[in-house]
Amino acid sequence: MVKIRRLHFFRSQDAECFLVGFNGLCNLLKIDALDVSLLRCFSLCMILETKAHALPMGFLDPETMSLSTITCDKSYVVDYMTKALKQLVKKDCITFAHDTGDQWILVALIPRWGKVLYFDSMRSEPRDHSLLKNVINE
Repeated sequence: MVKIRRLHFFRSQDAECFLVGFNGLCNLLKIDALDVSLLRCFSLCMILETKAHALPMGFLDPETMSLSTITCDKSYVVDYMTKALKQLVKKDCITFAHDTGDQWILVALIPRWGKVLYFDSMRSEPRDHSLLKNVINE
């Protein structure tokens, strides 16, 4: 179990727990799959590193930004992004991992330029990012 302050992912001040399963770690080591709980841990580590070095970067919760969450409750994700972006307004780059349904990609928002970059290791295959684009544009 991992206990975090929800404040790190731009939610209320209380704490939240999530499970990092042993099977998720085994899948990662076998280069078979990447579990959202591991990405959440990595994002939290990156938040602490950027704060420690005063870097102008922000990170969003990969669980909230996944395609399944957007599909189930788009308004929740839009509210989350709105709140997070207000707190990250002075950051040069805001990144998050996004689960497209069959693969994780890295998304980078660059507010100063009004740009969104999608880093997809399987970029040779066309992907439909329209749901994610709609959330970002709202």
